[in-house]
Amino acid sequence: MSRVLVNRLNVREGPSTNSRSLAHYETGDIIKSGNLLIANEGRIWLRYKGGSGNDRYVCAIDNDGSIFIDVPSNVPGPRQLGNTVPNSAPIPRTNNSDTGVPGIPRQRQFNDYRIQNWGCCFLCTCVKGGLTTKEQCEDCFNWGLQTNRIRSNDCYVSCNKEQWAKEIANKYGTTYHSDYIYQKNSHHFWLVQNGVEIFNSAGLGWRGKTD
Repeated sequence: MSRVLVNRLNVREGPSTNSRSLAHYETGDIIKSGNLLIANEGRIWLRYKGGSGNDRYVCAIDNDGSIFIDVPSNVPGPRQLGNTVPNSAPIPRTNNSDTGVPGIPRQRQFNDYRIQNWGCCFLCTCVKGGLTTKEQCEDCFNWGLQTNRIRSNDCYVSCNKEQWAKEIANKYGTTYHSDYIYQKNSHHFWLVQNGVEIFNSAGLGWRGKTD
């Protein structure tokens, strides 16, 4: 649990002062579901789940070093301004989930063999589009097949995946995460945010064979 230390702390849709403010906390308020610290715009933000189930963000450390939230030591992420997480750093297990998103299991746990074997890019696109459950992803898979966004024999994403993530958010009323960035090697996709792995459909930290 994280305790608010300032008189007023805005709750935002994204980790940015340019992101829409949705509500605010006051001194002494407790944020129970904070799960990751993220560096962006010279500030450090606490990510947590709002009452709607969507990710929300509050500033933990301002750009002058002022501390706005007392964040427990077990919450992963940078705690000093200017900190970056190198690619070789240990990958934090966000949200106590093997994949980084509690509601979306490893691709091998889906029923369709195409998602099981080749679904990494598809599932990353689902997560970037704000989906948070296995059921949503399965519905999105069927939609992708029906509209030729996915190749029917192997789950290859045959459309612009960034654009599709936006369309997913619009269809399901979820949040499009522009700050979730695709990373890949020759055979696997995963998502990072400010250098920290956010989602990996094969399990956090998995890269398979080297290129």
